[in-house]
Amino acid sequence: MKKSGISKPELEAFFQEILNGKNKSGLAFCTDEEALTINSVLGEILVRSGHKSLYALIEDRYIKRLSKKAMARDLNKKHPEWCLRTCESRIDVWLNLAESMLYAPMCDAFGTNSDKFYLNSCAENA
Repeated sequence: MKKSGISKPELEAFFQEILNGKNKSGLAFCTDEEALTINSVLGEILVRSGHKSLYALIEDRYIKRLSKKAMARDLNKKHPEWCLRTCESRIDVWLNLAESMLYAPMCDAFGTNSDKFYLNSCAENA
């Protein structure tokens, strides 16, 4: 705290202001370098491989911060023949698919343990 030039009461006041504020963010913040890494993985896995609609879903959910319900309503407007519940289910499945496709490449890009969830050898040989 001494190096940053902020006193303990100032820091407490800052955190109290955040806690009392009405606008809370669920966003995890990253550096520009990390954002570029994430963007390159998204581009490689979803855009270049021809899954632009899955990229659009990821963009709606994580960049535009739309709720799944709002995304389902948008889908229902495009496909009025589908009920809202069907649209909600499809959004869930498509988001899960896109996130699953991105998991291992993101782990590899950030150097984390990507083989943690790979099939065990007995399942691979079946």
